[in-house]
Amino acid sequence: MNALQKVVVIFIALLAFSLILMFSIHVGSDSIGMAIAKSWCSTIGINASTYTCLDMLNSYRYSMAQGLALALFLFVIALTALKMEWRLGAAILALIALILTGIAVPQEIISAVRWDLILFLVGSMTLAGILRALGVFRFIAIKMLKITKGNAVALIALLATLAYALAATLDEVTSIVYVTMLALELGRILGVSITPLLILLVLATNTGSSALPIGNPIGIYLLYKTNMSISEFIRTSFPASLVNLVALLMVFVVVEKGLIKSLMDSLSKRGKRVEAFITRYEIELQSEVDKVARIRIGLIIFLLFVFTIALNDFIVHGLSRLFNEYIDPHEFLSFIPYIYIVILSAVIGLEKVARFIEKSVEWSSLLFFVMLFMLSDRLTYTGVIAKLTYVLALISSSPIAIIALMLISSAALSAVLDNLSVIVTFTPIAMTFKNVGLASSLVYFALLFGGVYGGNYTPIGSTANIVAVGLAEKHKIKITWGEWLKLALVATTIQIVVSLLYLYIMQLFV
Repeated sequence: MNALQKVVVIFIALLAFSLILMFSIHVGSDSIGMAIAKSWCSTIGINASTYTCLDMLNSYRYSMAQGLALALFLFVIALTALKMEWRLGAAILALIALILTGIAVPQEIISAVRWDLILFLVGSMTLAGILRALGVFRFIAIKMLKITKGNAVALIALLATLAYALAATLDEVTSIVYVTMLALELGRILGVSITPLLILLVLATNTGSSALPIGNPIGIYLLYKTNMSISEFIRTSFPASLVNLVALLMVFVVVEKGLIKSLMDSLSKRGKRVEAFITRYEIELQSEVDKVARIRIGLIIFLLFVFTIALNDFIVHGLSRLFNEYIDPHEFLSFIPYIYIVILSAVIGLEKVARFIEKSVEWSSLLFFVMLFMLSDRLTYTGVIAKLTYVLALISSSPIAIIALMLISSAALSAVLDNLSVIVTFTPIAMTFKNVGLASSLVYFALLFGGVYGGNYTPIGSTANIVAVGLAEKHKIKITWGEWLKLALVATTIQIVVSLLYLYIMQLFV
């Protein structure tokens, strides 16, 4: 069976499944069903009575549209899982099919995209590219290496902390690229197998990406889609991510005793080589005054960027009072990266900004993200999300049960599917739960933790995982599923349990 035949068979199977599912789900006239139907009408802008909304939601016409919309969305996810390179083409194909069948009206799906989020992502990726070119991340890594002074456990903890911090303050891809390259360099210097260390750094990167809203596309998406404040996001997610980082390190120390012993032996034997590596870098810096100045400026900008993001809500409040005009916090957030890009243009040259935008931004991933917004909007508009919410509401009888269901199911799917696609699918369901009073805003963090930590389970669970495995293979290091699962299976399960307990405790105070 060739590729085209596979694609056709997959679509037919998904279409049959989706149509059967949508026609078999009948939203009842009970209190939950009526609330969901009314919320659906309100969301898509239909002014009608609750009973009319319920009839429309269960009608033949809308059930057909629901089946096709769901089939096309699942089609994109299936092709992405089958071959990552197909994901953008599959998304475009699905979107065109929705338009040609009349299910998607162009002006409606274009307006469904959060362009402020896209603007923020372009700016953040560009800023990260400039800081990388200035040598900021390498400088931080070398300094942390120097601090450890030959202590294997301290070295591992600091590397994991570096991965966590970079992912939290920039993004998971930037973090994993730098810490992976550093780990590979350490492996060459010390002459030890660093495969378990690479896996740890990926898990630490994903853990850190849940700490702040800018660390992971999932966090950024949830922040914009649900209109949460940054302060609420940080208050809830940051403490949980710290606890999960500690849990991850504790599991690693227990599971990977062999690697720690090898590192300790190698550091004692080859300590001078490590010192020489650090000294050579410091000598290079001493001979290049301009480079040192650029690194210092980059570090200051980096810290200011993180500081501004953290205080975004307070800054916007102050500006609103100053100008006597309301400023939306999410809209202002979109422009923060560009403030610092403008400042850094004095260092890199204004003419190079366009080049950094071209090279630093993952344009194909960004376009796929836009397509997901549009496809997800049709799931909401046709009533797919409303029907799935009704089924899940019948299964879950309390807010904590809903949180547990959303976290565990999103984590399970994120292990084998693109975790962003999973969260894009689940978020409207979570929003409906909150809108009809069945859950608090903690349900959004259940999705955040489920998507991020679920992605840790397998080498294909998140972008950071795939990037790390690819970089390792380029340097003749093959990471097998067995090696990955040895650490990830235990560590990730514990992280998910910790997240559930954390949200349960938080729910008691809501």
